[in-house]
Amino acid sequence: MRKIFLVFALVVILSSVAVAETSNMAYIDTERIMMTSSETQEAQTILMNEKQKWEQEITEMDAEIEALIADYESKKLILTESGKQEAENKITELTQQRQQKVQEIFGENGKFFQKQNELLEPILNKLKNVIEKVAIENNYTIIFDAAAGGILYAKPSLDITDLIMDELEKAVESE
Repeated sequence: MRKIFLVFALVVILSSVAVAETSNMAYIDTERIMMTSSETQEAQTILMNEKQKWEQEITEMDAEIEALIADYESKKLILTESGKQEAENKITELTQQRQQKVQEIFGENGKFFQKQNELLEPILNKLKNVIEKVAIENNYTIIFDAAAGGILYAKPSLDITDLIMDELEKAVESE
């Protein structure tokens, strides 16, 4: 039994080495490419200009809130209860509007990330096309991304997704 296992392991190792030697593999560092790309730098400049505008809007709201608080504090002693409540409500409302604005701009799906995606999408598509072109011209089987660790190009003949799905279906049916 042990000999059979050793022979099987040896066959697997040798077949892996044979595949690796016949495969033409390469890797790239997309992070370095993106950092040195003039298009990316231009997109980054545009994004930072937009970010400054949005930050200025928030800074103006902060100043307005601070002015309302200062005005409230200076008049608090002479205001009626309803006047105090009205001033406090106004401060609370403006503070909530500020929080909404921050979320709208810098939140998970905010304007900042939408703009970033809008600017980077054409660059990433172009990069993908270049990777595929170089891979085909140089007969690369697989191109890995050193920055992300993912596969950026692979020959369709290496895709065994359908086989895995078929086997998974068979396993589910036999349960």
